Amino acid sequence: MKKFLNRFVEDVCFFLVILLATVVFFQVFNRFILKAPLAWTEELAMLLFQWVVFLGAAVGVKRMSHFGIDLFVEKLPEKARRRVEIITPLSIAAIALTLIIEGIQLLKLTQFQGYTTMPFSHAWATAAMPVSGVLMILYLVRHQVKERREKKGGLPA
Repeated sequence: MKKFLNRFVEDVCFFLVILLATVVFFQVFNRFILKAPLAWTEELAMLLFQWVVFLGAAVGVKRMSHFGIDLFVEKLPEKARRRVEIITPLSIAAIALTLIIEGIQLLKLTQFQGYTTMPFSHAWATAAMPVSGVLMILYLVRHQVKERREKKGGLPA
């Protein structure tokens, strides 16, 4: 069960990418081949793209794979490297908190704005921001706890 929960966000992101590619394929096929564009495909593609972007950012925090330039950081003196190790998680946390706070504000503004071709609110797309922010915070805390344990000589988390 732990492995399932550990990969859940990546699996959702993967599914959304496949769904996005399928929707865009149908959009292009219908518009240029059949000359009969589907009205809902563009809005659905934008909604899916928003979720993929924000969930992908959270996965990046989980893997700590896109916030540092390793070659640059490794060449820094030890003192500067330690500063970067402190600044990076603080920067990620600030971004995540901004996503949560501003995302909730945006949710309030978009909750009653409906899509023209789909029967639901723009809040479905906007919800990706605070969800991503919460996931980023959770992944960041987990990563920091793991690093602290490893530095103290304890067992890796």
